[in-house]
Amino acid sequence: MRRLALYAAVACSVIQGQHAFDIHIQERTAQVEPTRLRATVESLASFGTRHTLSDSVKPNRGIKAAQQWIINHVKSLQAIQGSRLQLYEERFTAGGSGRLPQPVELVNLGAILPGVDSSRKKEVLIIAGHYDSLPSGQDPDADGPGAVDDASGVALCLEIARIMAAEKPAITIYFVASAAEEQGLMGATHLAKRLKAEGFTVRGMIAADMVGNVQGINKDTDNTTIRCFSEGVPSIETETQKRTREALGGENDGRSREWARYVKRFGEPYSDNLDIWLMLRRDRVGRGGDHTPFANEGFPAIRFTDTFEHYDRQHQIPRVENGRRYGDTPDFFDENYCAKITRALLASFMHLGNAPAPPYDIAIGGNGTANTRLTWKLPDDPRISGLVLYSRRSDAIHWQKTKTLPKSTEITLQNVMLDNNVFAIATLDASGNESVPVYPTALISGR
Repeated sequence: MRRLALYAAVACSVIQGQHAFDIHIQERTAQVEPTRLRATVESLASFGTRHTLSDSVKPNRGIKAAQQWIINHVKSLQAIQGSRLQLYEERFTAGGSGRLPQPVELVNLGAILPGVDSSRKKEVLIIAGHYDSLPSGQDPDADGPGAVDDASGVALCLEIARIMAAEKPAITIYFVASAAEEQGLMGATHLAKRLKAEGFTVRGMIAADMVGNVQGINKDTDNTTIRCFSEGVPSIETETQKRTREALGGENDGRSREWARYVKRFGEPYSDNLDIWLMLRRDRVGRGGDHTPFANEGFPAIRFTDTFEHYDRQHQIPRVENGRRYGDTPDFFDENYCAKITRALLASFMHLGNAPAPPYDIAIGGNGTANTRLTWKLPDDPRISGLVLYSRRSDAIHWQKTKTLPKSTEITLQNVMLDNNVFAIATLDASGNESVPVYPTALISGR
C-alpha cells in the first residue's frame, strides 16, 4: 500500500518500450545493410595501414589513399536521389611531440546533414568513428589494417549518413570520420574546441569505436550486447556546481549519462536482440576515446564499444607467433553485429534530431515535506506540445517510470517524498519526439 501511494500522484507508466514507436524510423532502420558495412571495412583495411604518418604517395596504401576513398564515398552519398548531405572536410595542422613527432596536416572527413529549423542553427548532433589505425610499435610503415579499430565505426557512420541522406532533421547532424585518434584524439579535440569557440551547442555526441568484434580475448563470445560508456559527473564542473550536485545527489545524472540513457531507450526498440549496457564510467579503465574531448568541453558525449575486446587484434601487425594469431583483419569483423548497433544509433539520432529544444533551469524542492515540487523554464520552441516527467527510485540506475504532462512550468507531486526518488524533465512534440531529459540543477528554497 505504501508503494502504491508513493506513485499514485505521479500516475507513471513503466518506461521500457512505452515511448511513441515511429514507423518512419522503423522503415529507416530496416534499410541498414550488413553487406555495405562489410564492404566499407574491407575497403579501408585494404590500404594496408592508415597510420597518420603512413605513406602519402601511393594511391592504394596509407592514410592519404584512405582519405580520398572516404571523400569519394561521401560524394556517392550526395548523388542519392533527394540527398541533402554536404561533404565535411576540415583540415588543420597538429603535432610536434609525443605520438606525432613532427607537425602534419590532419583532416576530419565525413558528411553534414543540415537542420531545417532556422532558430536552432547552432545546435548539432555528432556521430564519429576514427579512420586512422595503429600497428605494433607505432611503426607508420608497418601493416595495420584496423578493421574493427576503427573501420567498423567509420562504416557505421557512413551507413547512417546514407540512410538519412534525404531526411530533414530540426538540427544539424555531423557524420564524422575523425583523424589521429591513435595519436591523442587530435581530430576530435580540434572539432570539439572549434564548435565550442564558435558558440555551437552539441545536443549529443557518440564515438563509435570498435563496434564489430564479438569474441573476447577471454574466449567469451557475445553478439547481443554493446557497452555504452558515459561520465556521471561532468569534467568541467565548477566548485559552485559541485556544491549544488552534492546537495541534490546528481552524481549519476550528468548530461552525458542522461544522453546514454536516452540512446538506450530510443535505440533498443528498433534493433532486435540488442542490449545496450550503460557503463557507469567515462571509458574503459585508464583509457579514452573521441568522446573525451567533447566531454571536456562540457558537451554530452558517450562511447560505444564491443562488449568483449580481443587485445591480440588491437594495435597489432598481422602475424602468427607460436600458433597465436595477431592483427585487426576484416575476417574478425561481424557485419550483422555491427548492423544491430547501427540500427540503434540511427534510431536515437532520428528521434533526437527531430525533437524540440529541451527545458532548462530545472529546480527541485520539498525536503522536509511529504511532497516534491519541480519547476523549469521552456525555450521558445513552438513545437513543444507537452513534457515528460522521468522518475526512478534513488537506488536505481535506469529511469523506471514516466508521466506525460501538459505544457507547463511546474508540478507538485503529492505524497512523493523527495529523498526517495530522482526526477528529470524532457520536452515533447505532437509527434512524440522527446528531448533528452534534464536533471535539476538548483534547489528550491523553503518547503
